[in-house]
Amino acid sequence: MEQTTDTGHFKLLYDLGCAFSSKIELPELIPFVIAKCREALEAEGVSVLLLDRDRNELYFPYVSGDDAKVSDTLRQMRFRADFGIAGAALKSGRPILVKDAQNDSRFYAGVDRETGIVSRSIIAVPLTSRQGPIGVVEVLNRRDGAFFTDDELYFMEAVSGSIAIAIENAQLYAKLRDSRESLRTQVGVLRRDLARHDLFTEMIGTGPRMAEVFRLMEAAAASAITVLIEGETGTGKELVARGIHQASARSDSQFVAVNCAALPESLLESELFGHRRGSFTGAIRDNPGLFRVADGGTVFLDEIADMPAPMQAKLLRVLEEGEVVPVGESLPSKVDVRVVAATNRTLGTEIERGTFREDLYYRLGAFAINLPPLRERRDDIPLLASRFINVFSARHNKQIGGIEREALDSLIAYEWPGNIRQLRNEIDRAVALTREGEMIRSAAFSPIVRSDGDEGRSTVESPAIGAPSAKSVDGRGGNGAGKPLREARAAFEAAYIGDVLTKNEGNVSRAARELGISRPALQEKLKQYLLR
Repeated sequence: MEQTTDTGHFKLLYDLGCAFSSKIELPELIPFVIAKCREALEAEGVSVLLLDRDRNELYFPYVSGDDAKVSDTLRQMRFRADFGIAGAALKSGRPILVKDAQNDSRFYAGVDRETGIVSRSIIAVPLTSRQGPIGVVEVLNRRDGAFFTDDELYFMEAVSGSIAIAIENAQLYAKLRDSRESLRTQVGVLRRDLARHDLFTEMIGTGPRMAEVFRLMEAAAASAITVLIEGETGTGKELVARGIHQASARSDSQFVAVNCAALPESLLESELFGHRRGSFTGAIRDNPGLFRVADGGTVFLDEIADMPAPMQAKLLRVLEEGEVVPVGESLPSKVDVRVVAATNRTLGTEIERGTFREDLYYRLGAFAINLPPLRERRDDIPLLASRFINVFSARHNKQIGGIEREALDSLIAYEWPGNIRQLRNEIDRAVALTREGEMIRSAAFSPIVRSDGDEGRSTVESPAIGAPSAKSVDGRGGNGAGKPLREARAAFEAAYIGDVLTKNEGNVSRAARELGISRPALQEKLKQYLLR
């Protein structure tokens, strides 16, 4: 009988050797190996426990057992790495055979309590790599009630070496794969940064409101606190976030910007936290996620108010635990990331509406920076205009003589519902329309800005749609006489859309509903009138 058993073990070792050479993916290999071991030893269960060095805990990523419910419970469990027979084998680095676990001083009863099993005979063999101990393979209870033997202990010791090598190789491969994908994502981020680098190269502001912004930025950069930047659309929230990052101790690491409103929930989770290949349709390769790409750096979450509720809960975990769980994985990954969020809406109002978590707001809003709209810092408009003229003159490869006083007065008088972004677009248009060597005139601006900015003033007093007041047409209380109908209509439409957009705190979807048009149609209007 002993010879037959030995022959069976040798055959199994051969089969397992073939499996180690043919099966590359760990999630396919290890379950196959431990299922074969459970079958050969006629055991109730075989588990591979891995060591989480950060937490000094053992957990059960691979379980093969007679009872599926017990296996599922084990996969959710963790315990201290020095507990139990497994902990003793890990600490000593030597295999252990226990014939009566209940009366062994090293036995940890917590697993039995959680699963309802009764541990009797146990084999625990440490898994050791070139970097040290990485886990334990554990065999539990013969089905016939007998004890495991020394021969079975030696057999599992022989198998454990191949399991440890396979796990180590898989972990090394995973690191290389993650590094490759991380570099791929970083290259994409850098390319996007370079594409918009010349749009803003420095912040400009001279008044007391901007002085307060600079003071808060400096204080934020000196700490690791989470920052919430509040301000209307186009006020330069991302520029503030980048400034904080560049002035902080994290400046040598990645700055990654994500627009929370631009992606649906499923893609947003994958983009932020990553995914494993095959975790959903279209996941053809592993993605480390932007949080892991930015490890050691800063993640900027723009339009945070548009983040779906389930994602808000997951973000809260990241902020509180410093962990992300990629899609398709059950184990968290540690990340060291500074989060800067931004919104053009009032989060207190969103909390009352039930669309934003109050606990997340308090976590994000511990350090808030409010950016003033451009209409409240008109003294900065000449400086900004000069800066943009230089930027776009270089882009259009032409020399511009400056800007006429009348044209500058138009810029200063206009209300700027689109703030700095809209001003930038106006200067871009004006430089493109101005001839080489000439100065920018008012005629180079769009109809809503020129004529001393009167057409663009936000003077509409909540008129009914379809029944505008005469005052709202030309901004001076007149009837628009003396100018073409098309120009007067465009001026009114632009001003009215700007008012509705401001009323809805920059939310395009809500503004479109109030205006009675589709979101794409409103986006086209915003582009046409340079409001975005």
